[in-house]
Amino acid sequence: MAAVTPEIVGRNFEVTPDIRALIESKLGRVEDRLFQDVSSVRVMLHVEKFRYTCEILVVAKDHDAKAVQESETSMADAINAAVDHIKHQAQKNREKIRDHHRGEPEPVPEGSGRVS
Repeated sequence: MAAVTPEIVGRNFEVTPDIRALIESKLGRVEDRLFQDVSSVRVMLHVEKFRYTCEILVVAKDHDAKAVQESETSMADAINAAVDHIKHQAQKNREKIRDHHRGEPEPVPEGSGRVS
């Protein structure tokens, strides 16, 4: 399954080819492994003085994930933190779906009206 090309927007920040390649490679791996039927991916990069902010929104069939992370050192650190947060959300959602379907059947109490 091919990954969706992310829409990358920079506010007060020029999106360089290196940053674009970093985002596409990291998000591509996360999309392929953890999401099903991704319809869109938006990445917003903000810079305010010494604060770098990365906001990622992944819209998929069964689960939407949003992460906003900041860094004071570099944009790459903010991107890595946001991708890790998206990855954690997707893993948690997958485990929740799996656990929901793996529960043991509850015993039917006697006198519940069922006739065997």
